[in-house]
Amino acid sequence: MAISRRRLMRGLGIGALGVGALSACDQLPSRGRGRRKATTPPPTGVALGEPETPLVIASIGASHGRTAQWERPISLAVQEALTDVDARWDGLFGQEVTGPERHVQEAAGEDLAGVVADWQEQGVTAVVSSLDEDALVAAMPLFAEAGMVVVDVATAGMSVREDAVQDAGLLFRLAPSTRAIAALYAEEAWSGSSDRGGRPGTVAIVSEDTAQGHSLRDEMKLILDPMSGSIVLESFHEPGELGDVGKLVEQIIEKKPALLVVHGGPESGALLSALQEATTDENGRSDLQLPVRLSPGGTVDQSEAGLVAEAMTRATGYEPGGDLTDVHVNMMLNADSTLQRSSYAYSQQAYDAVVILCLAAYQALSVVGTAIAAQVPVVLTGAEECEDYGTCRSALRDALIAGGTTTVSYQGRSGAIELGADRDARTGQLRTYSFTGTGALEAPSATGFEVPA
Repeated sequence: MAISRRRLMRGLGIGALGVGALSACDQLPSRGRGRRKATTPPPTGVALGEPETPLVIASIGASHGRTAQWERPISLAVQEALTDVDARWDGLFGQEVTGPERHVQEAAGEDLAGVVADWQEQGVTAVVSSLDEDALVAAMPLFAEAGMVVVDVATAGMSVREDAVQDAGLLFRLAPSTRAIAALYAEEAWSGSSDRGGRPGTVAIVSEDTAQGHSLRDEMKLILDPMSGSIVLESFHEPGELGDVGKLVEQIIEKKPALLVVHGGPESGALLSALQEATTDENGRSDLQLPVRLSPGGTVDQSEAGLVAEAMTRATGYEPGGDLTDVHVNMMLNADSTLQRSSYAYSQQAYDAVVILCLAAYQALSVVGTAIAAQVPVVLTGAEECEDYGTCRSALRDALIAGGTTTVSYQGRSGAIELGADRDARTGQLRTYSFTGTGALEAPSATGFEVPA
């Protein structure tokens, strides 16, 4: 492992003297760039101020409910980020960033009080979460009381932001909220209509009976209703179970919306297949052609699901995050080659959550949860753009060594993100997917989102 500047100064016996003596380095020739200009040395006796205590980051996910589908890629991305920070970039404050084994919630309603208490004893001050909305709402009072800053990578529902959820300002979310997604869907409902579609501004929503599904419905109503739009059909079902598909198809045809939103999992394909079959005559002509929007859970390859031809061609799915880079994909496949047949959804956010927490700790020069929380929004929108932990940390450390300060704008695996006043992603990126006639996923394209003011 490389020797950190802090360790080097200790070895030279100058750690207690501050960094004034190191300012002479700024006057040495720099290879390929000539001689650097001399800078004003900081006052002698100014210490780096790096804490002696290591940062301890815990992570938590679930093997049940909505987020279970992505537990494997999320957990791997968290571990890979910790490995990069420690093995590739010499940790934080000259020490390894540590953490207990990831806790996976196995059943809804599991009491996490004992888990959080154990983490507190181990010095945990920061948490990466991929719990679903209900579990996160129940857990936040425990995290807040323990003073742990939480970066969540998967929830989108606004129930997490209700006044009753006392998070002490310690919860941040990286994925687009239902408020952001509802704005995108509403725009399409107003713009996408034809003689074989419904009245502009009308939406049918078929969703899993989850907090996130209900939140999406509520946010869409808030946008549509004041503009004389409406949700003409809403249907909620148990996750993975559509119920009477034939009856549901009849209702969609009767209501004839301008946009069909299917917020569920892989079972979404069966609904679209039945809808295609019911609206196509013997000559292959369809009297009803509805644009369809799918949630990340339904944005999966359906080429081997036995769907009727062209069932998915009017559907568009999405996953949070910008373009998948080769670096990220190779990292994930090296960790688990079977992921090539599944999805990398939310793994970018999981990797970034670890890096953001480390950078916020360095910018705060603290491992205290509340101090880290104050810097989380800052490290995403600061002065110096950087794309990895090493470059960002170097910018912060170099400024500190020079006796000054700077801020960074981390442009991570998820793409550029800016948090709003509610500590949710105000702007960011997502990948949109189309489908072939056989139900296979097309190559995605990245687009931006922004929460309406």
